[in-house]
Amino acid sequence: MKVVGLTKKIMEHLKEPITIKELAKKLNMHPKNLDVKIRVLRDLGLVETKKGRNGGVRLTREGLYLLEKGEISLGTLKLQVVAKDRIGLLADITSRISKIGGNITSTVLEREGDKVIIYLVIENVDKNEIENVLKDVVDKISIIW
Repeated sequence: MKVVGLTKKIMEHLKEPITIKELAKKLNMHPKNLDVKIRVLRDLGLVETKKGRNGGVRLTREGLYLLEKGEISLGTLKLQVVAKDRIGLLADITSRISKIGGNITSTVLEREGDKVIIYLVIENVDKNEIENVLKDVVDKISIIW
């Protein structure tokens, strides 16, 4: 998923809460047309809306992440990671994956001597990001699918 065009312009204005009326004025759009776009972004979990006196719309954490990255992979990766076993290894790996926005949906560990083989199923990251973030922690990373 890429953030481009009007969607990007809208999201750039939503880093701080703003009303639809104010945002429509900034974007030179009719508020009803903008509201349709905001509802789509809300349904995708990228913005949150609040009604009432102090209401408005703003990006969620996921929306901020997507805007910052400009593009995310909506696919799922299954990895095989081989590393020297040590206390805190899995916590280190999962923390690093979490910091780049990855969502681990499954983990299986196997031990072979002083090595551990970890199978991970991860959403919302791409192969290059994973390899880059784990390169100094593990011996080998293989993409299974």
